[in-house]
Amino acid sequence: MLGNYIVIFFLRCFLFLAILLNMINKNIDTETLLKQLGERLKEARLSRNESQELFAQRLGIARQSYSKMEQGSPGTPIGNWLAASSVLGRLTGWRDVLAAQEDLFTQFEKKQEKRQRAGGRHKGKK
Repeated sequence: MLGNYIVIFFLRCFLFLAILLNMINKNIDTETLLKQLGERLKEARLSRNESQELFAQRLGIARQSYSKMEQGSPGTPIGNWLAASSVLGRLTGWRDVLAAQEDLFTQFEKKQEKRQRAGGRHKGKK
């Protein structure tokens, strides 16, 4: 029983640290994030040794639209980002983008609920 309290204590400490780190990380604004994505996209394109024109054709968009993606334009449709991720083989990274996130306490409770008796006699049987 004491072991469960210790685990809960450490989980609460960990959750506090996670919340604190999350508050620090929220200083990243959307403009900065879009610019970072654009830079990553450019690096990926250059590592494939492709021109903007060729990569834009692969995405089915104009070169100017693609150039705006690399610049981190907030007006870029998300479908263009998904298409670029698909061409680069990185589409699976989008799976968890808007997925609901559970806190550590919820995860711990679910794990505890799944535990079942390992063996021995069951109630009602002799």
